[in-house]
Amino acid sequence: MSDALGDLSIVVLSFNRRDALVRTLTELRAHAERGAQVVVVDNASGDGSAEAVREGFAWAELIELPENVAIEGFNRGAERADREFVLILDDDSWPEEGAVERAMATIRADGRLGGVMLHRQHPRTGEFEWPFERIQTPQRGWPDMGCGNLVRLDAWRQVGGYEAAYFLYRNDTDLALKLLGAGWDVAFDPGNRVRHDSPVIRKKTPRWFELSTRNWVWMCKRHGRGFGRVTAIVLGWLWAHRLARWSPVRHWRALKGFVSGLVRRPPRLEDAVRADGSALRRLIALKLRHRGG
Repeated sequence: MSDALGDLSIVVLSFNRRDALVRTLTELRAHAERGAQVVVVDNASGDGSAEAVREGFAWAELIELPENVAIEGFNRGAERADREFVLILDDDSWPEEGAVERAMATIRADGRLGGVMLHRQHPRTGEFEWPFERIQTPQRGWPDMGCGNLVRLDAWRQVGGYEAAYFLYRNDTDLALKLLGAGWDVAFDPGNRVRHDSPVIRKKTPRWFELSTRNWVWMCKRHGRGFGRVTAIVLGWLWAHRLARWSPVRHWRALKGFVSGLVRRPPRLEDAVRADGSALRRLIALKLRHRGG
C-alpha cells in the first residue's frame, strides 16, 4: 500500500473548540508530512482557534470566515481543495492510524466510487455513533456518511457538496444519498475508523432535536418517493421523540422541527441527482435493524 497522500486534501471545519482543533491538527501532522493538503476553515471563532492554527500549524492553509456559516464552511474549504480526493473532518475528529490509507486504496481502485464513510467512534468511551460494529464486512451502495467522509472531489462538486440550507445536522447522510442518486457508489468498511470526540453522541441538545428533525423531513422529501417517503418521515419523527425521553423542551423542539420540515419546501436537489427512493429505503432498513440515531 502506498504511503503517499499527495492526491488528498483534508478539510477541517472549526468553531470555538480551540483545544479540540489543536488535538485534531496534531493528529493530522503526519498526513501533511506525507503530502496531504490540509485546509482549516474557521467559522468566526472567538476563542483563538485561528490564532492557534497560525502559530502552531503553519503547514495548514487557513480560511477565516467573517461569520459562522455552519456546514457551508465545508463547501468553502472544498473550494480550496486542489487534489483528487477530499477528507471532510469536524474539528474534534481524526482518523485512526492506517484508516485513511486503507480508504484511499479502496477509492483509488474503483472509479465508480464517489465516497467512503469512516466508522465514527468516541475516543474515550469507545461508543459508536451508529451501532454498526455488528456489521463485519465491507459494504457498497452505503446510504450514510458522518464526520469522517472521504469523497472524490469531482463527485463532491457534481452534487454540490453539503446542502448549506441544512445549517447543521443530516448534511452528511444527505450527501451520501445525493452521491448514490447521481450514479456514484458509496462504500463503508467498519474497520476504518474515525475518532469523534463529540458530546452530541451522549447528549443531544434542544437545537439538535429541532434542526435534525427538520432536516430529516427535508431529506426524506428530497430523496424519498411515494409511501416510502411518508413512512421515512414519520419513523424519523417518532425516533426523535423516543430520544427526547422525559424532556418537554426536547419534545417541543422535535415537534417544531417536524412541522417546519413539512410546511417548508426542501432545498432543491442538483440536476445531477436522480433520486428514486431506493437509497432512502436502505437507510431506513439499516436504522430499523441497528437502531441508529
